[in-house]
Amino acid sequence: MAIPLATGTATFDQIAIVTGLVGLMYVALAVLLWRERTGRVTLVGRLADTIGRLDGVPRWAALTPYLHAVSLLACAFGVWWDIAVHIDRGRDTGPFGTPAHYPIFFGILGVIISGVLPIALARKPLPARTIKLTKGWRIPCSAALVTVCGTFALVGFPLDDLWHRLFGEDVTLWGPTHLLMIGGVVFSIFARLLALAEVEQLLGINKRRLFQEIVSVGALLIAWDLFSTEFNYGVPQFPLILQPILIVFGAALALTVLRARRGPGTAFAALAVYLVIRGGIAWAVDQPLGEILGHFPLLIVEAVLVELVAFALGNKNRFRLGAVAGALIGTVGVVAEYTWSHIWMPIAWPSSMLPSALGYGVVTGIGAGLVGAWLATRYAEVAGEQRAIGIRNARSEAVRRTHQLGAVGLVAVTATVFFCVPRSAEPGVTGTVSLERVATGAEPTAYVTVKLEPGDAADGARWFEAMAWQGGGLVTHPMVKVADGTYRSADALPMFGRWKSMIRLHRGQRDLVAMWVYAPEDLAIDKPAVQVSNGQTVEFVNEQQVLRREERTDVPRWMWNGGYALLGVVGLLEIAGIAWLVGRGARGGRLRAAHLAAGEWERESA
Repeated sequence: MAIPLATGTATFDQIAIVTGLVGLMYVALAVLLWRERTGRVTLVGRLADTIGRLDGVPRWAALTPYLHAVSLLACAFGVWWDIAVHIDRGRDTGPFGTPAHYPIFFGILGVIISGVLPIALARKPLPARTIKLTKGWRIPCSAALVTVCGTFALVGFPLDDLWHRLFGEDVTLWGPTHLLMIGGVVFSIFARLLALAEVEQLLGINKRRLFQEIVSVGALLIAWDLFSTEFNYGVPQFPLILQPILIVFGAALALTVLRARRGPGTAFAALAVYLVIRGGIAWAVDQPLGEILGHFPLLIVEAVLVELVAFALGNKNRFRLGAVAGALIGTVGVVAEYTWSHIWMPIAWPSSMLPSALGYGVVTGIGAGLVGAWLATRYAEVAGEQRAIGIRNARSEAVRRTHQLGAVGLVAVTATVFFCVPRSAEPGVTGTVSLERVATGAEPTAYVTVKLEPGDAADGARWFEAMAWQGGGLVTHPMVKVADGTYRSADALPMFGRWKSMIRLHRGQRDLVAMWVYAPEDLAIDKPAVQVSNGQTVEFVNEQQVLRREERTDVPRWMWNGGYALLGVVGLLEIAGIAWLVGRGARGGRLRAAHLAAGEWERESA
């Protein structure tokens, strides 16, 4: 069956701009690669030599820390700005349909460039294990990993436009192409940590490089929070249980990676980076740009827990540290974030969700802690840290055991996330609507009262709210019980212009339904106006049909499944790439450390 393409996607001029900019970047990088590999002097090479002398690092490691940090900041700022624009105003018109797309696009280009630069500038000294491109041309593993992650993110741009042409605009962060772009940028942070370990292998650690590592882990906390953005803005389109799972996952993973290798207080330092930059972005999007305010978890208790566990148990056994700290983050940390959700977050977690949040939190926390410990162990091996703990006594069986523990942790985390992602929409709930007009004329508003059938449909709901969005802002009000089975919105909803007003109901772990109150006519997607009247009985339907009005309903299911399957394949490739390249660097570090240790032993015996 032929599937007609949707309208409202990239125009020819937008496609030309994107193609031209990407083409120009690759031409410039090709010229740089050619000139550097043929021994010619380049401005970039001179700059790298100068910064390398000032920072005391090899030329291939001189520019990437600064360019990568700026690129990450641009991407993060752009994504939070872009999501706020979509919530406030609705869909865009293509790759550059809103100004927020520019920092995302140029940030992704910056990530790619930060990976290609060390490839072009690579010359001795290099870490023990590298990747051979040609005779006499070897590159650090971290450079290859950054380049691959950035390329996956960049591919998401044209695929996003193609996805919208085929399926309509999925106004959700968790669309496959959106996750492809965000995931590529987030995973590049692991490559950045690998690069720092490679430099440490050659030169050791100093305050400047320790600061860069702390900033990188703070960036990982910030980037990981991107996956929770819909929850943080108060417009989640997936089960609420995923929010504590994602918080536990990110905190246990990132803080374990850092504290399992470094000294007391480093988890607090990374937390400070997270709070300052994350808070700054939220303020910038809200105040100067005039969009909605994005909330975020504090993570203070989580950092305290990691520091306390490290103080009590030490960090020599990294996997014990990761597992214990992860378990505490999954319990005490979840309770702390539960309290915070009732203070400042847009959706307060109901007490009925706490038992399942604690259960999933423990599994996720231990799993994420084990993955963080695996990464910390590999980074330590890359850095040659084993010289201080007796590498010559290490056995391959012990290394394999760490791989097994890391794999168990990864399976536990991914299985938990994938189990909790699916949504359902059980039929059979209806609401009889009464409207209490507050404002009339050109901009009418009204309190909405809904009498549910069955009357207990909202009992124990994880959220039951009146919401309006995409009309120039976001309005959310809880539905307050006024009688058995009857609820009234805490404030009035707009029922005019571009606003889309609805009642949302989240029952059980995964049941998400909604009913329309008002929506304008949308000729571009052939949708009629919706205006609920007094006394009308409206059926609660799958929430996606209401929140994602632009999505096409005439596309075969196998095409949707294929898109998400492709995302899964790409995600697995990125994880495999991280595991292989980090593992490759670690093997080189182990061999180098063993060689140095053997030399020291021979000198002591002589």
